[in-house]
Amino acid sequence: MPAFRLLTPVGMTDNPHPRLRELHVQRESVLRTWLVANAALESAIDRLGQLRAAKGKALNAQGISAHQLAQFRRWEKRKVKPTDYRTIASYTQHRHIIASIDRRWDGAITAAQVEVDRATNELAVATADLLSTMPVALASELTDLSVRLLSTIVRAVANTHSAPATRMVQRH
Repeated sequence: MPAFRLLTPVGMTDNPHPRLRELHVQRESVLRTWLVANAALESAIDRLGQLRAAKGKALNAQGISAHQLAQFRRWEKRKVKPTDYRTIASYTQHRHIIASIDRRWDGAITAAQVEVDRATNELAVATADLLSTMPVALASELTDLSVRLLSTIVRAVANTHSAPATRMVQRH
């Protein structure tokens, strides 16, 4: 990841006031953490998409269309099986193929989804930390996220991490 320097007003980094230097270093550190968390989420989402696409290709390679898969899933959920002979034969044949492909791919897809959820949470916490060190408008500009989205993230973090995030929401 390239080195990132937070844009600072003239004289902020050379300012002899220790609190301003500390604030500048803190903002850079928090922004760097946010960038890493954002990259981790993008990577996790890409991995999940690749796994889902690979499973879809495996199903297509076995001659199972998205429509057939959806129909199979409906039959499985409702425990209502098809009634005519041709559909029953097709259902029975595809059930074994689909179950085999599910066993092959679902573990990896579930693990990738867990990673996406973890990365999403880490990005939300990093966003809340970011907003605790700088104004929302600056955070919006640096992250390319809207103020509204940043506020939504902060509220979500406040609901799951009550004490620190609540203080931060009140601050901004």
